[in-house]
Amino acid sequence: MATREENIQKINAELELLSDEELEKVAGGFGLTFTFDTSSDSKFLYSYGLMDKHYNGVTVAFNWESISSEVDAGWSKAGITCVTKPWAANQYFVGGKEISHDEAMDIVKSKFPKIR
Repeated sequence: MATREENIQKINAELELLSDEELEKVAGGFGLTFTFDTSSDSKFLYSYGLMDKHYNGVTVAFNWESISSEVDAGWSKAGITCVTKPWAANQYFVGGKEISHDEAMDIVKSKFPKIR
């Protein structure tokens, strides 16, 4: 019989093969929809070299604490404070003033070349 850890590894490996759209259908049924903000941010920051890895929504949900910290650190490299939230939309700040997700992305795009 497989251990719990082996089962989780198998599930995570299979989930990595799903597209974001397929994962949204799965996660949406379990209330994990907002972890996709953090997942999407990881992919965006990765493409600009501000993170070493990127993650899908289910992986974020199962590893929230460490991955949300990585995403916050990635935004910080661009001068943006991000408050990642597992059950709500992420928030973004520059100089203490809240900005939109699009504004945060525009700042990164203006400061860093897309490398991936």
